[in-house]
Amino acid sequence: MLATKILSPFFFLAMRIVSILVYLATIIAAFGGRVDPEYLTFPSLLCLALPYFAILSIVLIIFWALCRKIIFCALGIVTIVICLTPLSDAFPLGSARKPSGRGETFKVISWNVLHTQDIMQPDYPGNRAVEFMIESGADVVCLTELRYFSEHEIKNFTPSLRDSLFSAYPYKAGLNSTDIKVLSKFPVERMDKMKLDNGSDCRYDLFKINFPNDKILVVAMVHLFSFGLSEEERNVVTEINSVETAKTSMKEFKGSIRQKLRHGFRQRAENATALRSVLDDIPADIPLIVCGDFNDVPASWSYNIIRGDDLRDAYAETNFGPAITYNLHAFYFHIDQMLYRGPLEALDLTVGKINSSDHYPLIGEFQFQQ
Repeated sequence: MLATKILSPFFFLAMRIVSILVYLATIIAAFGGRVDPEYLTFPSLLCLALPYFAILSIVLIIFWALCRKIIFCALGIVTIVICLTPLSDAFPLGSARKPSGRGETFKVISWNVLHTQDIMQPDYPGNRAVEFMIESGADVVCLTELRYFSEHEIKNFTPSLRDSLFSAYPYKAGLNSTDIKVLSKFPVERMDKMKLDNGSDCRYDLFKINFPNDKILVVAMVHLFSFGLSEEERNVVTEINSVETAKTSMKEFKGSIRQKLRHGFRQRAENATALRSVLDDIPADIPLIVCGDFNDVPASWSYNIIRGDDLRDAYAETNFGPAITYNLHAFYFHIDQMLYRGPLEALDLTVGKINSSDHYPLIGEFQFQQ
């Protein structure tokens, strides 16, 4: 009892300090996407972990409520209330919808397929990524990190597998100079809207898909600039298991990793600005979906630029709680997005759990509005 009485003040003092730090980090993370990374990148870095800070804040609110400490419980509640708008994208409270019956429905897959390498089952005799596409029943499959539909890039792309894929999706589009491709059940054509000349720097491409009954869908495929971390640099996070490894990791973080993170945030801001200018030229009454590998999270600077005031987030509207779309190196973030506008309604958006790539696919269901 004596030890408890002695330790109790120090324990609660530590918890108060932790709570203040977590609440502040949550607020900075929530509004980090409002700070231009050209001038300050630390808020963008915290923004990556916004759902985790929000969860920690909620845990602390419950802790202080159980301890009947009103002030720090109230501070936590105020923190969540302040962050509600950005949290509604990163930690949504939506739910799936049923079709209204007044328009055709369709399914879209957006997926960074990592050139269809199978990182979890490298000895698999077939190709799980291609098999997933064929069996998905999707009307449109939007792919990043794929340059060629050939056996030189697609693993185990046998003639029979190739025939099955192109039988399910007889139409395809995309330049060989970019890693953005589209497969479709219906006629598809590139819109040639890119304003960047160097193919290696083209981080988006636009396509027009002609659905039955004279329905047209414009799809803007996105693959924004990545951090470009090496395998060793990515393992800096996963290898932290002691004080010594944490010190080593911090030294590495202050070096090349920090520079690459700063460069990545700034490059994505440029990519997002270029894409946004193209989206502004597309009439608002045309059904539009913007999807792909943003390499950044909801509420981030690049996400906010692309979304603007007119695009809606299909995941935020149809799901409850945060998502994880990247699955390696303990970087469990929601960096693949699906936005839309025009006479469309998002019915559902799920995260597929096939783990052949380092990204999970997004599977969106939409309905044309008459």
